[in-house]
Amino acid sequence: MLLLRLMACTVMAALGVTMSSVADTLGPKPAYISGGLSTVPNEQAIRRTLWAPGLDDGYVPQGLTSLVDTVLVSGYNSTDPKVNHGPCRVFSVSTKDGVPTGYFDLPPDCGHAGGLVMLGGGLLVVSDTRALYKIDLARALATQHTKDALVSVVKLAGALKGSFVDFDGTDLWIGSSEKEAAKAKAHRLSLGIFDQFNGKAAIREDQALATIPIPTEANGMACDAAGSLWVASSNSKYGALYQLDAKTGDIKSRFDMVIGIEDLGFDADGKLWAVSEAGSRRWSKWSASYPVIFQMDVAALK
Repeated sequence: MLLLRLMACTVMAALGVTMSSVADTLGPKPAYISGGLSTVPNEQAIRRTLWAPGLDDGYVPQGLTSLVDTVLVSGYNSTDPKVNHGPCRVFSVSTKDGVPTGYFDLPPDCGHAGGLVMLGGGLLVVSDTRALYKIDLARALATQHTKDALVSVVKLAGALKGSFVDFDGTDLWIGSSEKEAAKAKAHRLSLGIFDQFNGKAAIREDQALATIPIPTEANGMACDAAGSLWVASSNSKYGALYQLDAKTGDIKSRFDMVIGIEDLGFDADGKLWAVSEAGSRRWSKWSASYPVIFQMDVAALK
């Protein structure tokens, strides 16, 4: 048996494959989790796992974006399956060892914090269902709040919802998580909205530069270097990762994922980071427990 295990490890190492487990998941393990991580679809593509931050305190991981040697993860505080909102916080986590390195609380009117993306220049955008917050990241982390770090707030109305947010290098993308296909849309917006509509009346879909259909129950988005949009969809029963044409919304590819997969973000090496809410205290009764940040090699997806 030992020989077989050694042979399996040798083959996996030769292929560059690492399988996730509690033993090799980096960072402080939540005290309430006693068992191991669930086996998940496309595990062969997962290269690294980190425990999501704030789990013991009741935060439900939602938004994610990648920086150098760091991921930012947002979440809302709720342990009640019937309550889908709460005080929101953004955490900074080292990708080297999984240790949280800082946090800041979002404004009191934030209830979900579904998406995160960096714009460059140290500016972070956080999306909530009906608001976009543009934040000076360094100042927010230094003070642990946004009182003096909030650069702009844009309210959303009509078909515009901030279930998630991403940046393609020129424009902002936001999307709506919907169960009805006809309502599931992503909208491309000019960065100029943060100057033009800061603190003013809510903007609607007529401000969108483009609108495309997206899969239902979408929870996260990331733009790759080639211009494709990657979208994560999930609920308590399934998880899926889609590659979309950014101009049409046509699906180029689809891959099975862990249930509860939320936001996405590519790192500088082209690896895709994601986070799952499955196994958070709010969703501890789900069929899978995988409350981690995980890095994937998209070339290894099947």
